[in-house]
Amino acid sequence: MKAESIVIQRPERQSAAQKLMFAIVTVAAWVFWVFLWLPLVTLGAWAFGLHDAWLQLHVLDREEDSGNLRIVLGCAMASAAVFTAWSMYNYKRFAGRQKRRGNAPVDVVETARSIGATTDDALRMQSHRRVVVRVADDGFMSLDDAR
Repeated sequence: MKAESIVIQRPERQSAAQKLMFAIVTVAAWVFWVFLWLPLVTLGAWAFGLHDAWLQLHVLDREEDSGNLRIVLGCAMASAAVFTAWSMYNYKRFAGRQKRRGNAPVDVVETARSIGATTDDALRMQSHRRVVVRVADDGFMSLDDAR
């Protein structure tokens, strides 16, 4: 295929649906790019807010001898202690454990018995990628064709 025939270089060949889809993908990419900058913006806002809190609670309000600042710092320390204790509890409880238990292997004979087929049919079903089965009126399966 020649480079001149690529659709993106010939926008007149695009249908309205393709143009709309490309516009949506472009907007989504720009939103994602802005989203990547959010942690830096949040850090700046947090730093500005921390400086503002220091001014309001300690520097401008000297009458209470930094009582408000101690309350805020005490609440922050208590929250940090609670969340640290909770995470340590969960770590001690779940560390090193497997999240999911594996299923017990099922024998071919058990499988054949549960689907109502012979063991030979069950072995053939296991060994082929595609199998055509027939379901009888009583609900059990029988092998019709294996490929």
